[in-house]
Parts: sequence; C-alpha cells; structure tokens
Amino acid sequence: MIRLLIADDEPLVCVGIQSMLRWEDYNIEIAGTARNGRQAAQMIEELRPDIVITDIKMPLKTGLELASECSGKYGRIPLFIFLTSYDEFNFVRQALEYQAVDYLIKLDINPDNLAMSISRAVKILEELRVPINPADRSRLVGFQEKFFFKLFNGLFQDRKDFSRQIDELELEFSGSAFMVIFAEIEAPDNTHTCDEKNQVLYTSSMKIVKEKIEKIFSVNFIVLDTRHFSIVFCFPDPDITSQRDLLDSELRKTINMVYNYFSVHIRMAAGFPVEDLFNLDESYLASQQMFRETSRDRPLVFFGQRTESERRLNYKQQIVANVQEYIRHNLDKKLSLHDMASIFNFSPNYLSQLFAKYSGEGLVEYITAERIKAAKEMLRKGTGPIYEIAEKLGFENAFYFSKVFKKVEGISPREFLRRLEPPSGM
Repeated sequence: MIRLLIADDEPLVCVGIQSMLRWEDYNIEIAGTARNGRQAAQMIEELRPDIVITDIKMPLKTGLELASECSGKYGRIPLFIFLTSYDEFNFVRQALEYQAVDYLIKLDINPDNLAMSISRAVKILEELRVPINPADRSRLVGFQEKFFFKLFNGLFQDRKDFSRQIDELELEFSGSAFMVIFAEIEAPDNTHTCDEKNQVLYTSSMKIVKEKIEKIFSVNFIVLDTRHFSIVFCFPDPDITSQRDLLDSELRKTINMVYNYFSVHIRMAAGFPVEDLFNLDESYLASQQMFRETSRDRPLVFFGQRTESERRLNYKQQIVANVQEYIRHNLDKKLSLHDMASIFNFSPNYLSQLFAKYSGEGLVEYITAERIKAAKEMLRKGTGPIYEIAEKLGFENAFYFSKVFKKVEGISPREFLRRLEPPSGM
C-alpha cells in the first residue's frame, strides 16, 4: 500500500485529515502523524512514506525545509502536499519550486479538494514507479500520453527530468517552433446511434486525422480521451507565417473529409507557437481558451497574429483579467482555487502561479479582498443584517465571515458598523 505521513502542529488538523477520506479507497495507509518538522524528518527516515501532507509553517523545522531536505536526501519521493493559510502565499510560491504536488488552504480544505490532491499524487507515484519497457509499444504510448499531460499542464519544473523523459520515451521534436491544436469530435447527428458504434466512429475519425496530418507535417498526436485529442506541430522556422496557409488548408480538408466519411463534426483551436518546447503548456492553454470560439460554422480558429512576446504577455494578462472579472461577478458562489482552475481549464498550480505573477497577489487573497470590499459597501448601504451579507458573499456562516473580516480590516463587522454611525448629539 501507499504510505502517508501527516505533519501539522495543530492536532485537530491531523485528526481532521485522517477522518476526511476513506483512505483504503486510494490504497493508502496512514503511517503516522508528526507535530513538528524535526519529528516529521525522523519519521520520514524511519517509515519512508510515499506522500507527506505537511503544514508549511511548523516548529523546529518548516514544511519547506523538510521538503528541501528530503529532495536532496531521497529524490522525488516522498511527494509533498502543503497546507497553508491565506497569508502564506509567498511560501506557496517557494513550495512549488520543490515540485509540490499541490497545496491546500486550511480553511477551505474539504473531502473533494483533498481527494483531488491525493489522486494527483497517486498518479504521479504510479508514473515514477513503473519502469518503462521500450519493447512494449502500447505501454510506451501510454507513458508518452502521460508525458504530454504533464507538459500541457506545466508540471515539469525541472528541465533535467523533462529532457530525460524525452529520451526515455523515444519522443522526437525536430523544429524551431512548436504549436498545439486542441480538438473535439462531436457526437453524430443521429442520436440513436449506440455508444459502441460511437466509439468506433471516434477512433476511426482520429485515425484519419492522424494519418492525413502526419503525411504533411512533423507532429506528435496525443489522444486525450474518447472524443478529444491534441496535435503538437513542430515547425522548422520560428516564423510560421509561410506554413500558416498550408496548415489552415490541410486542417479544413481533414475536417471535411471526416465529416464526409462518418457524418461527425470536428472542431479545432490552435494556440500560439513557442520557440521553447518547455513552454508548450502556454500554447496548449491558449488553444483551450480559443476553443470557446469554435462552432460547426467555424470549426477551426487560430490564436492572434501578434509577435510571440506580445502574444504571451497579453494572453496571460488577459487570462488573469478574465479570472478577476469572474470573481467580481460571482462572489456569492464557491470560489476555491480548484473550482476556479476547473472553470478556466487550468491546473490549480498553474493558475495560482499565473495569477500571482500578473496580479501581484494570490488568487485566494484576491477573492477574500474582493469579498470584504463588497461586504464593506453592503454594510455602508445597510443592505441587510450581517448574517445575510455573509450568505450573499459565499461565506459558510456569519461567524466565519466575521473572523475573515476582522483579519483583513482589524475590526469586526459590528465595530465597522458602529464607526459608521454619527456621533450622538449630531
């Protein structure tokens, strides 16, 4: 079984995590709990856990110091999931440098986001542990698809590991510029077609696209799931202008060919080209964002035509602006990091780094600030009692709202209201 160690100086946190999931469902046994960083280091040496859930701040040795020490001593395993508070985002950025699987905000932790983090860690463990057998081609393809999943989601933070896996997985990327296309096969118009026949249609459609495009371009074809796939194009010249018309023409021909054969629609969206393969996640994420612009009448769209530096900068700034706008208009909803990442088709780690870099503050910090800003305005206007304002702004209850309000403003909501009242006698 997979061995898990929990380290936190708050006993209730350790107890809460232990009781939050049915660990046997994940083939995990809890090897032990530690109350400080030094004790955790000793238990890691004795118990050799596969996963460590640890608070970033702990007595005697911080979670970051613990992760750094273990990385140098044991390598990639154990994997680390960090627990943090709202005011510790600078530490979170540092945690990501130690290849943390994920981090969880203590006040937001629940069975769902804990399960997501654990599932991610288990998948990474499987990838790290299973030896690659080059003779087993079907198995090799599976590992190649996992490689692209990591690359598309920006999960390679170590170029050395990135390069090593390219060699071990027999992947070829010959070119000076790289671009991702994200594609979806729509279900046939005939809704009476059974699922089994649909599967045959999807598989056959992907096969046609793969064979047609591989004859003309240097590509890597990646099956994402039953109806979604991506194509990584490798261009010989960083300026792909000369290839653009040919690419557009051939992709449209392929889309039409698939429809003529199987009466299924394919929609494709192309991200922008990048010169550094290590940054391919930017092209992939841009393609996913552009995919929203596709339709049956517009089955193929490309990212804008500005210079690469302008594209990358403006794209990322626009993503952050879109996230901020969504937050401001949805303060009454649940807005955890994982929920926001799911809405915008990013991994939680990538979104948190992107938001922090281009907004100057953490995503959770921004959400909290906007909620408190809205709360102050509602209190000034006398919108309703405190418990109603708390509910309208997505807080679990009035007590938690008051706690967060006081942490941000230094005073409670009631004290804030009292200070708004004019002095007696006026």
